[in-house]
Amino acid sequence: MKAPLRLAAPLAAASATLALTATGASAATTTIHEETAAGAPYSGNWQVSTVGTIDFSVNFLGSKVTGSCDGAKLQGTVVPTGAGELTAASIGACRTSNGLSSPATDLDLGDVADKSGQVAYAPVEGGRDGVLSINGDLRFKMEGKVLGITITCYYGFRTGNTDGLVIDVYNRDNPNRPLPGQDDAQGRSDNITLVRESGSSGLCPSNGTGTGAGIARGESTPGSGVFDRKLYLTA
Repeated sequence: MKAPLRLAAPLAAASATLALTATGASAATTTIHEETAAGAPYSGNWQVSTVGTIDFSVNFLGSKVTGSCDGAKLQGTVVPTGAGELTAASIGACRTSNGLSSPATDLDLGDVADKSGQVAYAPVEGGRDGVLSINGDLRFKMEGKVLGITITCYYGFRTGNTDGLVIDVYNRDNPNRPLPGQDDAQGRSDNITLVRESGSSGLCPSNGTGTGAGIARGESTPGSGVFDRKLYLTA
């Protein structure tokens, strides 16, 4: 089974991105650096990969259905001011407590009309250093049997009242970063809304929430496909 990805408006991102857009922070300038705040501006390929599972829950007939995916990976290009483009995306195997599943899948971006976006420097005291937004309709597909009936379900992502994802970004030395054992730029969202989309069976669980965290890196050798360059976000 192939899981489709559809981004209508612009990630991932980024990151994802990604299709990336600044939200609530457009007044601040943004610079992506190599390694540290004093490092050279970074331009080139990037990769965002989750650490651990992506966990979510949805509602089915008044009951909570839990689920998880083995992870996700997003690749793209970026310039120092944060503008970028998504070039590849994949998601690990997913499953839910009521029997829906999907295999690990490389997502098809061939029909995605706009893959551009923006990472924004938007610090919050005691919290994040920036914001990564994924606009449009990025969605995945799950299949399985519910009440003995084979069904297909499509889910998209929303933040607030807007389609897409908004992910908090943390620098590698931020004490509030979600993965303190990782010395990397990081992203996390604890309030992803999963939205059941058109084409889904009426037996598919309805809207729910999801969480996930990951790390972002660039390339030390441009075009190598080896993502070993640490990144840092400033104004």
